[in-house]
Amino acid sequence: MSSFAERTRRISPSPRHLFDRFWAVAGAVSVRTKILGIVLALVLILGAGVTVQVRLTLRDSLSQQLQNKGISVARDVAAQSVDMLLVRDLYAVHQLLQDTLANNPEVSYAFVVSPQGEILAHTFGERFPTSLINVNTAEGTDHYQLQKLNTNEGVVWDFAVPIFEGKAGIVRLGLSEDMMHAALDSITGQLLFTTILVSLVAVAAAIFLTWLITRPVLALVDVTKSVAQGDLSRQAPHWADDEIGLLSDSFNAMTKDLAATQAKNQAFNAELIRRNRELAALNIVAQTVSQRQDLHEMLESALRCVLDLMHMQAGWIVLFAANNGKYQLACSIGLPQAIAMQEADRGFLSCQCSRVVDEKSTLLISSLQESCPIYQLKLPNQQTVTGHVAVPLISKSQVLGTLNITCTPDNTSIEEDMQLLEAIGQQLGVAVENARLWREVREKEKARGQLLEKIITAQEEERKRIARELHDGTSQALTSFKVGLKVLERLESPEEIRQHLAGMQDIVAETLDTVHDLALELRPSVLDDLGLVAALHRYVAEYQRRFNLRVDCRAVGFEGRRLPATVETALYRIVQESLTNVARHSGAKYASVTLERTDQYVRAIVEDNGDGFDASQARAERKLGLYGMEERAVLIGGNLRIESVKGEGTTILVHIPLSEIPVPNPEETLLEETI
Repeated sequence: MSSFAERTRRISPSPRHLFDRFWAVAGAVSVRTKILGIVLALVLILGAGVTVQVRLTLRDSLSQQLQNKGISVARDVAAQSVDMLLVRDLYAVHQLLQDTLANNPEVSYAFVVSPQGEILAHTFGERFPTSLINVNTAEGTDHYQLQKLNTNEGVVWDFAVPIFEGKAGIVRLGLSEDMMHAALDSITGQLLFTTILVSLVAVAAAIFLTWLITRPVLALVDVTKSVAQGDLSRQAPHWADDEIGLLSDSFNAMTKDLAATQAKNQAFNAELIRRNRELAALNIVAQTVSQRQDLHEMLESALRCVLDLMHMQAGWIVLFAANNGKYQLACSIGLPQAIAMQEADRGFLSCQCSRVVDEKSTLLISSLQESCPIYQLKLPNQQTVTGHVAVPLISKSQVLGTLNITCTPDNTSIEEDMQLLEAIGQQLGVAVENARLWREVREKEKARGQLLEKIITAQEEERKRIARELHDGTSQALTSFKVGLKVLERLESPEEIRQHLAGMQDIVAETLDTVHDLALELRPSVLDDLGLVAALHRYVAEYQRRFNLRVDCRAVGFEGRRLPATVETALYRIVQESLTNVARHSGAKYASVTLERTDQYVRAIVEDNGDGFDASQARAERKLGLYGMEERAVLIGGNLRIESVKGEGTTILVHIPLSEIPVPNPEETLLEETI
């Protein structure tokens, strides 16, 4: 069985094998033969398809017409024969059938059958085929009945129509398909003849078309063979302004470029070697940046690598200070220190370098202004500076500084290295950003440690104070109350007892006030009971009484709505610390507290008209009070901004998005409650 299946597979070729055999034959013939075969095949297929479609459509149409005519003639005969049959005028009925047969060539026969099945009249002559009587009939309610009969003369459409609702009999009418088939055969022949004529015209057009196409192609093949043998002087003839003409022109242009390409390949190889050397140097810069965490050491090493890569003598790097945006000289190589400092102090206000910051792209300044500190500067190799390249140090679409390299008359290829310098600038920008973030993290961790140390110290001091308050106040009062109770035991006069009880009530009231004040200092109960707005109003009233300082407190957008407890606590402590700083350090006569709430955020603003201070310096020194306020704001997803100018007062603004309030962990909650 397996051998039979194997033989079957060997005998029956696969579709892939059949296609390969077909293409081996079809691919070997010329393009002209292929085009002629395709055109002829398409014309024949199209003609045959149109012929078949037209024949089918026409047959359906003629069949419908034949049916409609048969119904019409049969019903007409039935209508005209009613009166004749009612008066039993069979001759008139016979004459009517003969006239119908004579006037309608398609009608093959006609006869009338009585309700009892008797043949009343017919057109068959002497012999009537009795087999026709039962092949078709119609009820009185039928419009008509149709049967197709296969006879010796072909297919006959037999129509049966009732006369006077079948009471007078039935008309039977037979229509032949011969005329319909004759019309179909005639039209089909005409279409086939038209297809043959179109095929002949198409073949003639295809012969002419293939001649137009193959002539320039053969000429192009001949030229290609010459080019393959090394003769690049041959040119393909331009026959016409068509695709083949464009192909010839392109081929001619290609042959002209081949010789130039050979020379360009050598130049490209040299350029590739140079680029590999540059990428290797760029890798060295990356390694240098990654190996050093100190910002200035890293930038100086990177600048040295860039100068060696570009074969330059001098350069400098300027950074924008993160806190105030001022220009700072990070490092310089090959320039006198005084010149480098002048470049940094001069900034970009009156220099073409400002375009580097605005456009965030590398800029080649080929002509220096006379006011530029490096104008006509002599380098250590006695070459004169003619310009410099300014490269922006970019991180997160922000310019953090510029890398500047001097140019001399010998530096003719500097424009080719602009893209590489821009990549180095982006690399250094990310490195500067990372170094700053690392330094900021270390400073924050240091400040956090100092803050925690201060918190622990404050906690101990607060515990000592509470212990003293309880010992010196509450404990003494309770001792006095205890002594009063012993004295009360020895008194007998009601008047003395009432007087002594009044004194003891004063001691209890004083003790309760002391404990209440102590509880308020630890945490105001009104903050938990009535919310932030009420707590701040009470605190501001107590603050004005204690420090004799006028403070306006205003809240907008609350309308009785409470904030989350973490937000209320943080804002209360920030405002409390801010007003404490106003009383201790500002020398102000007036301050204001404004609370504003929307559906998206809550904002607190504390302003005073005091002496003010240098906010950037205080932030740089990491003052624990300011850092504590910033830490509170950050813990609840907000931010704190300090605006202060010496002699013009201070503004502290806290902005907290309500949709971004984090859920604090226990450690952060402890820190928040104790800051």
